Amino acid sequence: MKTVRNIAAGFLLAAAAVSVGLACCGADRALDLMKYHAACVALAVLGAGALAAVVCPLVRISKSGAAGAGLLNSAAGALLHLGFFLVLTGWLVGLFFSPSEGSLRLRAGQVGSVAGEWNFALDDFAIDHWPDTGTVRQYTSKGRVLPPSEDRAPASEGERVVVAVNHPLVRKGWWVYQNSYQEMTNPHTGRPLYFTILLCVKDVGLPLVALGGVLLVVGALLWAARWTRQAETGGEATTLPPILRGLYALAFAGAVAMLVHRGLSTGHAPMQNMYEFLMCSAAFIPVLTWLELRGRRAPSSRTLLVDAALQTLILIPVAFFMDGRVKHLMPALQSPFFVPHVGAYVLGYIVLVRAALGVGRHLVGVGFFLLTVGLVLGATWGKVCWGHWWQFDPKEMWSLATWFVYAAYFHVRPRAMSRAEKAFLIAGAVMIVLTLTWINLSRLFTGMHSYA
Repeated sequence: MKTVRNIAAGFLLAAAAVSVGLACCGADRALDLMKYHAACVALAVLGAGALAAVVCPLVRISKSGAAGAGLLNSAAGALLHLGFFLVLTGWLVGLFFSPSEGSLRLRAGQVGSVAGEWNFALDDFAIDHWPDTGTVRQYTSKGRVLPPSEDRAPASEGERVVVAVNHPLVRKGWWVYQNSYQEMTNPHTGRPLYFTILLCVKDVGLPLVALGGVLLVVGALLWAARWTRQAETGGEATTLPPILRGLYALAFAGAVAMLVHRGLSTGHAPMQNMYEFLMCSAAFIPVLTWLELRGRRAPSSRTLLVDAALQTLILIPVAFFMDGRVKHLMPALQSPFFVPHVGAYVLGYIVLVRAALGVGRHLVGVGFFLLTVGLVLGATWGKVCWGHWWQFDPKEMWSLATWFVYAAYFHVRPRAMSRAEKAFLIAGAVMIVLTLTWINLSRLFTGMHSYA
């Protein structure tokens, strides 16, 4: 079993390295590379790794008859491995067996066919703007779903539907997205003439991917429940000067006040850019401190000192170097997934960075669970907004590499020396920092998340 776990950990670290390499290639190049080598990936991952990834944890449960923590750990590992197996399988099924994508370019009054299975008649296309800035708020196509035999039906016939960004139309397995639009000048009237551009996608492997995503979240939750039972250990507590406690409380109050003000002034959760992301992190750290002190799992002074330094010396000062201009949410960000997806990463990153600094290591499982939730919610949001649950976007791949590093950490943790365990946590924290800075801010890594 130890050999299997070592092989699994090595595979995860190799996958993290590959993910970083693909991120550096960019979304389009990475997708082309993965399509070209898809057969090799299928043989290597689904063939040789399937037994170790899916069967071994189940065999361990049946042989040991473990109860309590042992059973919980084995069940968590089995669900995570099976979930990852289903996600890869669903991706390959969709890659090889889904029909080709298509697009519709229509102006009001025209009808387009969706793979010959049904027709979409466009009645109206509208561009909504923010009144104060004039920037685009939403694109909306209003139309009707018609049988494939009807391409000139009266306006009173057909099911009326609306397609907008983050609001796709789903019919007969096809997802129709508001992709973009084209503006032209009417040669007869001289007025603007708008064409809506709709993307049509059918992914036959999506049910496997969806089931795999659910299993990943459940497995990560069980893993969090397993590892949070371990008590935190540390050195002697020392007295922290009251002035530091006061400054910590003052910084917390300032961060919360800023977030409340921005939320009220913009009408959306203040998680849009790096400035707001870091300030959200700074506001959440004292909550973790309070939970730690209340639970008495760590030396109070050490926890308070590390958290106060992380908040007041790193997060808040760095945040003020970022672009903090208040902006409206672009259409892609106007989604119910916005707050839970970004919020999961805010909480998860803070928990894991604290662990690398030697505070709250018993919460690493919670941090990994939050990373898993953020990853799955991001994939779901990508499917709803862009048409695909995975775009091989640089930030997607870098976040996946971070997830792989922590997954490898849990494979080796039961028998790792303290130095090796700390090295894994520091490596994961470095990946988090690079994701938030190098990938977010570098102009070299353009992709779907370039606005973040």
